[in-house]
Amino acid sequence: MSSQELLSEIQKLPIVEQRYLFQKLARSLSEQPREPISEDEVQRFLFERGIIGNIPDSSAYTDEDEDFEPIEVVGKPLSETIIEERR
Repeated sequence: MSSQELLSEIQKLPIVEQRYLFQKLARSLSEQPREPISEDEVQRFLFERGIIGNIPDSSAYTDEDEDFEPIEVVGKPLSETIIEERR
């Protein structure tokens, strides 16, 4: 699970659980200077507190984007179209 996917899952939680998680992480980080937390540590933390149901096997992941080649699209970028439609 990537950091972005993890953040997306956290954002789906009720606000009370998001605050609890934020407080625990903030308290943990403020206790002492440490090395950056790995994704495995975050997943273990969330699993132990029942926020996520399982810890995915990270050895099963492969870099799926390795062969990715974007396709050429005629016209303006999709992001510009989306922004215009939101206005």
